[in-house]
Amino acid sequence: MKQIEQKEYVAIYVRKSRDDKGDIQETLHNQKMSLINLADNKGYDYDLYQEVESSVDFHRPELNNMINNIKKSKYSRILVTHIDRLSRDERDSAELKEIFISYDILIETPDNIIDLTDENQELMYGFNAVLSAYEYRRIRQRLLKGKLDAVAIGNRWVGSVPPLGYDWDKNKKQLVVNKESSTVKKMIELALAGYSSNQIAFKLNDLGYRTKTGKPFKSDRILRTLKNRVYLGEAKFNYKRMKKSAIAIGCHEPLITEEQYNLIQNLIQSRKSKGSLASLGIKSCLNKILVCGVCGKGLTIQKNKRVSKVDERDLSFYHIRPCLHKVDVNVKCPNRGMKIKKVEDAVQQSLKMYKQELQQTLKQLLDKDITVIEHQIKNNIDSLKKDLVLQQNKNQKLLDLYLASSELTLKNYQEKKAEIDHIIENLEKEITTNNNKLSKINISTQINHIENIISMLDNFRNLELEEQNATLKLIITKVVFTKTAETNFEPKIDIHWREL
Repeated sequence: MKQIEQKEYVAIYVRKSRDDKGDIQETLHNQKMSLINLADNKGYDYDLYQEVESSVDFHRPELNNMINNIKKSKYSRILVTHIDRLSRDERDSAELKEIFISYDILIETPDNIIDLTDENQELMYGFNAVLSAYEYRRIRQRLLKGKLDAVAIGNRWVGSVPPLGYDWDKNKKQLVVNKESSTVKKMIELALAGYSSNQIAFKLNDLGYRTKTGKPFKSDRILRTLKNRVYLGEAKFNYKRMKKSAIAIGCHEPLITEEQYNLIQNLIQSRKSKGSLASLGIKSCLNKILVCGVCGKGLTIQKNKRVSKVDERDLSFYHIRPCLHKVDVNVKCPNRGMKIKKVEDAVQQSLKMYKQELQQTLKQLLDKDITVIEHQIKNNIDSLKKDLVLQQNKNQKLLDLYLASSELTLKNYQEKKAEIDHIIENLEKEITTNNNKLSKINISTQINHIENIISMLDNFRNLELEEQNATLKLIITKVVFTKTAETNFEPKIDIHWREL
């Protein structure tokens, strides 16, 4: 009886780079049909592996599946249109070579068969790997230069996946607004109402909004979206290797104004390093707004649990805890606490006066007089600059203390300096933002903004605690509370209003 010859079992690997120009499916199809024809003509049985991935990424799903099967001794050879389909990275090519030699794998292309156990062919494989890596760097450089020119000269957005709220119009060669824009607009609306990224994520998810991939929103995604200047109608591309960048302005329809964007960035900056509302729960409309008037650190609100000894009624109340921070290495902050209700009442009384000021400002804006707004922004810049000098002086005093005293360790010095440096960085950013606002005052936007604030203040007492907190954060940067021997242990409250 004639013995049936067993067919050789091979792997066909087809890859198209994400960055390559041209039709992806057509390119994959052409590679695939070329190698299938080769396998059929040679009488091979085969498994097909195909993917759209970068040649310098070694963690490709299909490539790794193929390698796993090679290690199970499933194949005798690999069919590719060119060895650069396997990799264009020299280190990855060397790793693949070791695997192929270990498992006696031949590499076959339509033009050649490479046996890596042959020294000459191994040398040629290495030479081709070096050439492929060089060619990749050249292609990558041309591609990045093309993207830089597209932004700088073509005045358009470049990227692989359009941001939430936009589609890519191939004919117009620009981003166009889609139905997802309602999600972005809702996000902006909540941010302008003073909601934190965590609160915005919770609200959006609760209302049924979802990300581009249909997943619930998370706070980091909210922050990335709110910080993305693409929603101003801009596009930016950084070419790190050439240390160049290009910015295109007005290249597509914006979803946010410059004034709204700046206000949101201020709100984001004001919340940094203040922790999460969700971590402690919102106990007061002043949550995460209270600041110690002695050391400048945040104050916490705590529930004081009490029960009536007579009828066991719950007499619990929330109070501002005495400051737990230190004003010096071994000196505890002397600021005392008190019932939060008294401070809340004082703040709400100040809101009535603030509302009257807003109404006067609104009248002047309607009369097209923006001197008040300019004056407020300039005052805020002056205040920020004073705070900046104060923090810079603190840095110098801290250094002097470290050099003159052995009580402050290097670790403690570095930790305290990092805290001060972070505050200085935020102050500098706020000064820049306010200078930008000063040069781009838009009367209609200011009118809408002030009218919205007045409306919220009118309805303040009817709002949920979370919304009261969000409203206060929209108009107040901090409430400075002091109760020390210097104030005769009488509370002193200083409200820092946010610039309009």
